[in-house]
Amino acid sequence: MKKGVNKSAAKNLTAFAFIMCLVVIGGMAVYYQYMKRQQMRETVQTPATETEKLLAKDMEIGYPETPTEVMKLWGRMNQCLYNSALSDEEYAKMVKQFRMMYSTELLAENEEGEHLAKLKAEIDSLKKDKGKIISYSAETGQSVRYKKIDGKECAYIRISYFVNRNSEYYKSFQDYILVKEEEKWKILGFQPAKSEAATKEDVTKS
Repeated sequence: MKKGVNKSAAKNLTAFAFIMCLVVIGGMAVYYQYMKRQQMRETVQTPATETEKLLAKDMEIGYPETPTEVMKLWGRMNQCLYNSALSDEEYAKMVKQFRMMYSTELLAENEEGEHLAKLKAEIDSLKKDKGKIISYSAETGQSVRYKKIDGKECAYIRISYFVNRNSEYYKSFQDYILVKEEEKWKILGFQPAKSEAATKEDVTKS
């Protein structure tokens, strides 16, 4: 009688162990599928191109902290806008990102629809001449001048672009005034400073 009980208990234990193995294997299979889906989502959602990276940038959280960093991002967005083949949707989204760097005053002076059309015309003009923005640079350190205007903190900074247009190289300079609004440096105004002829070697040296 005692032997029968032991055999029965052993069978039950074996059956229980077998079921637990199935449960563990099933759990592992579900976890594997879940991780695989997560990995696929991350692969799909991770920005790959420069356009995707700029469009995915959270301008509220990751806004540049200094006038120089603002101008570097400005140059980067300009290079993408002028050099890339953007869809209409991408172009509109990029300009929205662009306008996040405008001060309240500059936004009021540049209605979004007009801004889109004007910038598109400039981009088309450069592309028609087989032009590209090859590189850009912004002033740093002591080259950036700070001044208070009407009680507001302002910064004066110059950005330069190396451009290839109609197989000719030149360097273009633009001067910017930035104003501090809610602890963020925003572009108050800008104007062309000068342009000068350059060579391919100048671009390489920069």
